Amino acid sequence: MVLVSWGAVSLWFPIDRPCNLFIIMRMGTMEKRNLTRRQFLKASATGLSFMYLPGIGRVKAQPFDLFDSLDTFGRLCYNENPLGPSPLALEAMKHAAQEGNRYPEWFSPALEAAIAEHHDVNSNMICAGAGATEMIRLIADAFLYAGDEMITATPTYSQMASEAVANGASVVHVPVDGDYIIDLGLIRDAVSANTRLISLVNPNNPLPTVFTKADMEAFMDWLPASITVVVDEAYHNYVHSTEYESCIRYVTQGRPLIVIRTFSKIYGLAGVRIGYTVASSGYTSMIQSTQNIGMVSTLGQAAAAAALNDTQHVTDTVALNDQAKEILSAGFNALGLDYIPSETNFMMFDTGTNASAVAAQLALRGFQVRVGWGMPQHIRVSTGTIEEMEKFIAALGDILGQGLSGGGSSVFGFNRVFPSPFRQQCTIRISTQGDEHVRLVIYDVSGRKIRALVSGALAPGTHDIVWDGKDIHGRNAAVGNYMVHLMQGELAASARVTLVR
Repeated sequence: MVLVSWGAVSLWFPIDRPCNLFIIMRMGTMEKRNLTRRQFLKASATGLSFMYLPGIGRVKAQPFDLFDSLDTFGRLCYNENPLGPSPLALEAMKHAAQEGNRYPEWFSPALEAAIAEHHDVNSNMICAGAGATEMIRLIADAFLYAGDEMITATPTYSQMASEAVANGASVVHVPVDGDYIIDLGLIRDAVSANTRLISLVNPNNPLPTVFTKADMEAFMDWLPASITVVVDEAYHNYVHSTEYESCIRYVTQGRPLIVIRTFSKIYGLAGVRIGYTVASSGYTSMIQSTQNIGMVSTLGQAAAAAALNDTQHVTDTVALNDQAKEILSAGFNALGLDYIPSETNFMMFDTGTNASAVAAQLALRGFQVRVGWGMPQHIRVSTGTIEEMEKFIAALGDILGQGLSGGGSSVFGFNRVFPSPFRQQCTIRISTQGDEHVRLVIYDVSGRKIRALVSGALAPGTHDIVWDGKDIHGRNAAVGNYMVHLMQGELAASARVTLVR
């Protein structure tokens, strides 16, 4: 291993892997890295600054139906279940609604017991909360502090990285391999004395791939006891690969590992917001330690418990998903487009051109998709109904057949923070997309919020925001380094600025 450093950025070059490079990114600072796959290298060259962002580049579609807000035909950006909620869950919610005037069980004991039985573990190994989103935050709060280090892959679902930065930890981003699969070997190489947490997503998102059970077993056999591994298995139920395996077995073996699951995908309960962790009783106590009471509603607890028993809904969902992927794959092949084989309920394909421009045209036709992650020619599209898939492929073919002009939507993120260091004030130049709520927040290096500079709507485009070095109470902030965190909808980016006096 050879270490080369530029200020806050440290690059490790694995000597035995000359075609790979991974990055240690401190305080949101990033540099380019080379990958083995030519197309991925080309895609990343112009968009690498987005690698840190969860779901960068969303294009907001036109309203689906001005007179029916429930018409979501063509919403192929959230990886939702097109079959809707489990019928058993719907019936359970209908019954539970009669108790809507009562507070729910504070910490979902009945639901946690049902989940424990489903996985054949003790109930003190389950913590249920408001979606995987809450579980990720609780884990970060329990395991990451200022000065700690977390390792994760890129591209991947990056909420854990964002939570780590907010807690004052640094983040190591390790590129996927040439087949778009999380490289556990490179992640192992990235471990340092400060590493406290390793965050993995399997199956991955936005890359719909899995790492093998053999690779994971070797990785866990090597893992030092001082490091905790978190594996997000949101798309577990969609996998067909015989080389894949859930990591829950490592929990039952007493290994330092936490599994995150959600009811949002296979059970069709995304709007109900239920997720949970499977971990040792000791880890579970740590995760629960900062959880607020009553985070899962009475309806949510009832729906999730009932959905666990609806095996037919799971079977039907997987069957529809497989049919939808067959239509997409056939369509991509017919259009001559490369795509990544999927083990999830979404697909990632190469448009061969500016993906943002294609996505913008799809939006005009009523199809919402995702672009970004440092892959400017790729689009991530969720599976939907058969009709949605057929019409999506038809619209895509029409758009590509007509050709594209213009650069598509504006780029989200930081353009520049200047001057830095600064004494009196600095200017934070940002670019925003669409019309979603924007937040620009200053944190100190321990993750403590200093001041929110923006919290509201901004027009798409470039904006200069001034920070005068003061906190929320108008007092001079202390000399030192600060994190600037930009969020818009599900997009996020971080930058660093230094205050001197």
